[in-house]
Amino acid sequence: MSTIRKKGIITTIFIYAGFLLGALNTYLYAKYFAPDQTGLTRVLLEITLLFSSFALLGTNTIVVKFFPYYKNYHKENKSELVTISFVFSTIGFLIILLSFTTFMKPLILQKFGGKSPLLVEYFYLVFPLTLFLTLFQVLEAQTWTIQKGHVANFLKEVLFRAINTILNLLFIGGLISFPLYADLFSFQYFAIFAALIIYLLFARQLKMSFKISKLTQRLWKKMLPYSLFILGSNVITLLSTTMDSIVISSFMGLDFTSVFVNTQYISNFIVVPYRAALSMLAGPISQAWKDKDMLKLDRIYKKTSLNLLIASSFIFAMIMLNWDDLLNWVNPNPIYHLGKPVMFYLGLYQVIELGTGMNSAIIITSRRWKFELYSNILLLTLTLPLTYILIKTHGMVGAALATLISRTVFNVIRYIFLYKVYHLQPFTNKTILAVLLPIAVYPLVAYTIHLDNPFLGLVARSAAFTAIYGVLLLQLKISEDVMQVWGTIKKRAFAVIGR
Repeated sequence: MSTIRKKGIITTIFIYAGFLLGALNTYLYAKYFAPDQTGLTRVLLEITLLFSSFALLGTNTIVVKFFPYYKNYHKENKSELVTISFVFSTIGFLIILLSFTTFMKPLILQKFGGKSPLLVEYFYLVFPLTLFLTLFQVLEAQTWTIQKGHVANFLKEVLFRAINTILNLLFIGGLISFPLYADLFSFQYFAIFAALIIYLLFARQLKMSFKISKLTQRLWKKMLPYSLFILGSNVITLLSTTMDSIVISSFMGLDFTSVFVNTQYISNFIVVPYRAALSMLAGPISQAWKDKDMLKLDRIYKKTSLNLLIASSFIFAMIMLNWDDLLNWVNPNPIYHLGKPVMFYLGLYQVIELGTGMNSAIIITSRRWKFELYSNILLLTLTLPLTYILIKTHGMVGAALATLISRTVFNVIRYIFLYKVYHLQPFTNKTILAVLLPIAVYPLVAYTIHLDNPFLGLVARSAAFTAIYGVLLLQLKISEDVMQVWGTIKKRAFAVIGR
């Protein structure tokens, strides 16, 4: 099994472990927190993601794109690339802080004071969250370049949520008040940032230089416009993905925001394989562009598209199969039952997004990286009016539908761009089989298994769907990577039995 595939599997395990903790946290929030308290924690994180995308000033992508050049130039593996990124991202954070104190605060009071007063009261918590998430993302980019992305993923997906679980249990047990809970909640990113610094120092992979090299003097004219374009692209992307929950908070209040964001969180289970692939392949994709290895790029594009389509459609089908029984088993506030149509549209969008492969990573690290900004401007132009109009007419479901429509158009445009400019396209004849397989298996399970006990129904449907889907996937030999992983599992299983 290749090193990339092994690390990809490790990363996927870490991410899913984190999601299991996240599922536990979602249960605790739905069961023991007031809906507006849950909505507060979710919206704070959404705003933090938006603010940190600006504070980064595109520096994390600079680390990934230009690392191959610094690696060749600094043979002792000591460069100023991370140092520069830390300095500029700190400046970005200070700009956000200054903006809030000058003009953002009155706007927030006006927009959220009526429907979401709790958000206004605790808005200050966004700033420690933003600062340490920003600094963590700089170091995360460094781990991608040295093929240690699984470490950052463990901290971000597992440790972060484990801390969240501990805080939730302390609050539920009455050991801390909600104001103290909220303050401690805002320092979770500090914990994982500190842990990543300690790891990199012990691994001797944080060799920062404070001297500007001749390479930086030569490349800064390329790095500066690149970072500004990526900054614009990142802010626009996150604005288009976080706007729905912010608009729902303004129009409908934190209760409905809690339903939407928790449903959105469950839909993010589908994205886990992509996040694992990105952390492992961002470096190799950048290196392939530097080496002008189009065959390698084509191979990565096609393999990731097929494997991500298989994984995402499987997870989406499993979620939709078990949605009703899951809620009946957990028995949260009845308001959460309104999330099923939201889940359908968000899940369908995630499958389409993953099915188009690593198009974003390929575009960002190419010579035509400016298209990343242009396409995201188009996405925002489409998303904002759609989100506003459809939320007013269809509520939360409108937000999910707006996301599905705008992101589908967005991915079609990026597909056309890569095909026209680089003759790269992600689909093969196996893609059709990967699409038809879950569509064929889903009704077989959905309309034949009905049990009165919601937990037993969940287990039975999951087992039946996994068995039928897995057998057909292997028999049809849809994915070479799946076949190789299955072969490795069988070989090791027989070796253990043979002992």
